[in-house]
Formats: sequence, C-alpha cells, structure tokens
Amino acid sequence: MKVYPCGYSVYGALIDSLIRETPHLLLIDTRQSPRSRIAGWSQAALERRFGQRYRWAGRYLGNVNYANAGPIKLADPVTGIRGLIRYLREGYDLILLCGCREYEQCHLRVIVELLCQHLPAVEIIHPEMLQAPEMVKCLSVRQPFAWLLTHPDVLAGCGIEPKCIENRDWSTRYRGPLLIHAGSQVDREMFNEDRTLDRAYWAYKFGVAGEALAETMPQTQQEYATKAIVGMAELVDVVQCGTSPWFVGQYGLVLQHAHPIEPVLNYPGRLMVFDVPRSAVAQALEQECNAESKVRNR
Repeated sequence: MKVYPCGYSVYGALIDSLIRETPHLLLIDTRQSPRSRIAGWSQAALERRFGQRYRWAGRYLGNVNYANAGPIKLADPVTGIRGLIRYLREGYDLILLCGCREYEQCHLRVIVELLCQHLPAVEIIHPEMLQAPEMVKCLSVRQPFAWLLTHPDVLAGCGIEPKCIENRDWSTRYRGPLLIHAGSQVDREMFNEDRTLDRAYWAYKFGVAGEALAETMPQTQQEYATKAIVGMAELVDVVQCGTSPWFVGQYGLVLQHAHPIEPVLNYPGRLMVFDVPRSAVAQALEQECNAESKVRNR
C-alpha cells in the first residue's frame, strides 16, 4: 500500500510518469476547488487525460480555508480517510494531488498524518525519494502552424520554402531534439467565420504556390489536432534576423528534420520550452529510432 503526496506545480512530470508506468495507481485530487491556472491541471483536463483513474475527493479532503489563509481544516476527514483506506485495501496505490509547492505547508501533510494513524502499514513515498523521470523537450505551437512545421515535404512540393522558423518573443539556450505540440487554440485569423481554412490568405502570401498549399492543407479547424504532441524536430539555432518568409521576429527558433508522428499523443501544453516525460512518448521515440536504423542499414 503506497501513497505519493504530490504538488503538481513542482512534480507534474513525475505524476504523469507514475500514472503511465503504474497501472494500479489512482490520482486522488484533494483540492477543495479543482481549478488551475497551469494548463492541464483542472478537473476537466485531468478527467480527459486519466479517465476513471482520476478521482476528485475535495468535497471530503479539501481544505475549506484554502482561500482565506485560515488554519488547515479538512471538509470531512472521516469520510475522506475512509475512502482512501478503501481504495488501498482494494489493491490501489494512490497519488494524493494538490498544487502546493511546500508539503510542510500543505493540507496534504494533514491528510497523510490522519491516514497513517488509521492505517499504520501504509507506505508514504515523497516525490524527492524517487528518481526524476527522463525528460524530452517540447514546444507548443498553434494550429495550423504546428501542421505546417511538421509537413515540410508538403510545402516544398508546392514550391514554398518549408516552415523551419517558429517565432517567439523569447529565446532559449536549448539545442537538440524537440517535440512539437499543437496548442489548445487555433489561430483564428487563419480561418473563416465558418471555421474553414482561409485559402485567400495563402494565395495572398505565396501566390499560385500558396493556392496549391491551401488546396493540400486540412480544410477545417476540426481537422487540426489540438492539445496533442503531433511531431518531432531538431532545434538547431535561435536567430534575430533572417530571410525566411516565415521569420517575423523577435526571435526565430530554427528547426530541422521536422516530421509528424502518428497517431498524435494527447498531452497538455505549457509556455516556453517545456519537459515531457520520455515514458509518455516512448512508443513514438522507439518508432523514430527504428526508422533511423532502417535508413542507416540501406
């Protein structure tokens, strides 16, 4: 019987890794209000990601004083602790979820102390006791630009310089493999009011070649994957000037060897270059290695 008290603001990647690697693990959300400013950690987002393995227990284990700086007070600790014990005796291990950075200041500490009083045999495993999961860097891009980044062969076939630049108002020192994530929002300026692709934009930007590109691209917003890892590339440089038709400044992240992955992998995005546990994309990375091996052996 194992219990992992985790604050997702610090250990989000570890939580993802634990759930993917441990089939009998449940995610018990102990927040009184299961909302979050961090993408992917609201109740609705967690239900989409983890299905029945996610359980909201805030009505019992939430801190009723979380918003008013009062002392920690659990809503209904008797019922809440009884529920945790039932899960553990049914053979599940548990992640107790909150957003706090400091365990000693969090109501998770109170929950764990009560649980240990009623079930001394339970093993409490704090995140710092575990080996951090191996990570892969990722960049979130709005559609349809994520699609354009990961289909350079399509652009080249239309006579257009592939989109090897992703524009940002920030820079990064990172260089190396990079997952391409399609963000939760599409760029609405690229679509008409009926959510079909604005083909006139591409004709204006690239002329006849742009018309050919627009003919080839997915035609509706619904056809573009969102909230998912859709491709891979290599981040080789960051520039502040350039002749690429895709560069609009302030910084241009220069990508090479971009290509899509199929099927896409549902995953929440974040700002900047962010980490994704390697276990979350292990199958896609294995396929990538196999493909490279076949090319070398030809």
